[in-house]
Amino acid sequence: MQPIVLLVAGIALIILIAALFLFFERWTKHREREWMFMLRAENNKAMAPLRISAIERLVVMLERITPTSLVMRHGGTSSAGVLQLELVRAIREEFEHNVSLQMYVSAWCWERITRAREDTAELVKVAFTRVAPDAKAMELSREIFRLEAAVGNASIKEALAALRAELEKSY
Repeated sequence: MQPIVLLVAGIALIILIAALFLFFERWTKHREREWMFMLRAENNKAMAPLRISAIERLVVMLERITPTSLVMRHGGTSSAGVLQLELVRAIREEFEHNVSLQMYVSAWCWERITRAREDTAELVKVAFTRVAPDAKAMELSREIFRLEAAVGNASIKEALAALRAELEKSY
């Protein structure tokens, strides 16, 4: 009878140790997940002001590269060719100045911002092809305004909407 009692006691002890091990393992995983959640929350709290600032700067960039804004800031030249070069350069410089901000927005949002830049530069180039090579800057400005009125700023509006969505997603 004694070997059976020892066997049963041994099996019970093994089951108890296994149950304690499983309980401890689950408790450890739970604590680890809780710690990661708290770490992520702290990280988000620290990143929120940086993300908001980046979104604000990207909005300013998009507003600065609208065709109307570009022409108003750079319209003082006499030649359409020089104006076209200045406008394309201004678009490129605005974008390059803010390219590091892509790390604060999603890839989807950054795609829309990049498309807005490309579409704006393309609009300026198309407008230049519609005026005479020796035309005055005023003629190119009028053509840019006409194209903008006809085509609109759809890609810039999409990029701004994407930035708003990013901001809402953050909170």
